[in-house]
Amino acid sequence: MSAIKCAIAKPGQIKAECIEMSENPELTERYGVGSVPHTIFNEGAHDVMGLLPEERFVVEMVYLKSAEDMLAEGSLPGMEEGKTPSGYGTIEPGEVDLVIVGAGPAGLTAGIYAVRAGLKAVVLEKHIVGGQVALTPIVENYPGFVSVPGKQLMDIMSEHAREYLPVHEGESVDAIQMGNMKEGETIIVTTSRGVYSAKALILTTGATYRKLGAVGEDTYFGRGINYCASCDGYLYKGKSVAIIGGGNTALTDALHLKNLGVNVSIIHRGDTFRAQKPLQDSVNHEQIPILWNTIVEEIEGDGRRVNNLKIRNLMTRAVTDMPVDGAFVAIGQEASTGLAKSLGVKLKEDGFVKVESDMRTNLPRVYAAGDLTGGLQQIVTAIGEGSIAAMSAFEDISHPYWKK
Repeated sequence: MSAIKCAIAKPGQIKAECIEMSENPELTERYGVGSVPHTIFNEGAHDVMGLLPEERFVVEMVYLKSAEDMLAEGSLPGMEEGKTPSGYGTIEPGEVDLVIVGAGPAGLTAGIYAVRAGLKAVVLEKHIVGGQVALTPIVENYPGFVSVPGKQLMDIMSEHAREYLPVHEGESVDAIQMGNMKEGETIIVTTSRGVYSAKALILTTGATYRKLGAVGEDTYFGRGINYCASCDGYLYKGKSVAIIGGGNTALTDALHLKNLGVNVSIIHRGDTFRAQKPLQDSVNHEQIPILWNTIVEEIEGDGRRVNNLKIRNLMTRAVTDMPVDGAFVAIGQEASTGLAKSLGVKLKEDGFVKVESDMRTNLPRVYAAGDLTGGLQQIVTAIGEGSIAAMSAFEDISHPYWKK
């Protein structure tokens, strides 16, 4: 969308094309695209994988260089004496009652409940609305929907939430200053677009894909190594792909790829699956090959694309080659606790944020909900936690317990 907006704003200078990869395999191969979104500037002079905030997209389009590199060099437009430009990429500072970081099910629900309780709130999301759910091919355990694509479900939730409050996509939180609550100071949240002054903060930053840790994984990310089958699976129609993992996500992804016409196999380090029995039954019914007691030690390629996995059988210790066109890693999640850690929020032994039953953290005015807190990590639990966090924030803003 950023590219289209730029082309509309400057039609004589900028031309943008959206390419459907499955219909243009020659272009896909030419530019080494293996994940979406992937933006190619000026015939490959600069390229970017993933969704960028609008301001950063424009800077990188104009200068054909990473904004992060420009910041490090001190060459970002508007910088003076190596300092980040004060007016760059900002919006007018605003005072709100509540800042919610993360726009998955927990964050969107927290926003709805907060506004309905009379609070002025905003939801900030550095990527796209929906979190992990938006990347799920099919959801079959959400009440009211027998079967619904994850993206569609999150579009419905997002539309509902936007009826109540602003939901800002592509806006990352850069820093948070808690302020002295005993002196009535607010929480200052600095983002890629502006500064917010808030009375309370809810963290719903979710979890990220756990990496495999194999040699070559980072090298070939987006060029054969993927983490989202619903995003990139269609790129492998008619090709050979390995799914690495043995839980619900791994088996769901394998079935999704099989349905797309991908020649898929499952690599699992154990001798039994952790996934729910209906998923196991479906995998057996589809006759998807399974390599039990096997791990991936190295990911190989030709410099542009993955073409082989070095796999080891844990029982025989034998190492063999497995030629593939790609692999999807589905071995669980890790909590996105960067902001929580920077604030001094306590974590549990498993790395997730520690909360009480009311979603309060160890820091007054800071709450957490959703996958960030661990536990069952389901859509319904995230929604429940989001509503509880919002009502706890409302209660504490109205009657601050730390002043008693």
